[in-house]
Amino acid sequence: MKRPLFSIPIVAIIPFGLAAASLAAPPRPGDSVKAAAPDAAAKTCAQNPCPPGGGESGRQPVDVDVQTLQPYNLPPASREKMRACGEEWRTLKLAGQATGLTWRSFAEKCLVK
Repeated sequence: MKRPLFSIPIVAIIPFGLAAASLAAPPRPGDSVKAAAPDAAAKTCAQNPCPPGGGESGRQPVDVDVQTLQPYNLPPASREKMRACGEEWRTLKLAGQATGLTWRSFAEKCLVK
């Protein structure tokens, strides 16, 4: 005689499945979070001056100097020259002689030599 695959009869499992299905699902995040009242933006603007358009989401574009956003390029140099300047920079840093000096300012001078 063959033994059943599971020792618990399926009839005993069905009531547990139905009981679990009958429980109410938890509320979704969108349902539980209340939208901010329209008066909330007015209260915020009453305390602090708001930009035109009202509310904190009414952000205005800011003038930005585009030249400062451009990537900074060092003078062109060969791989050997860059390696030699890197080794020279490392020896200066280890000797403590590079105080107040950055790699960029050092490299501008070294790569031009």
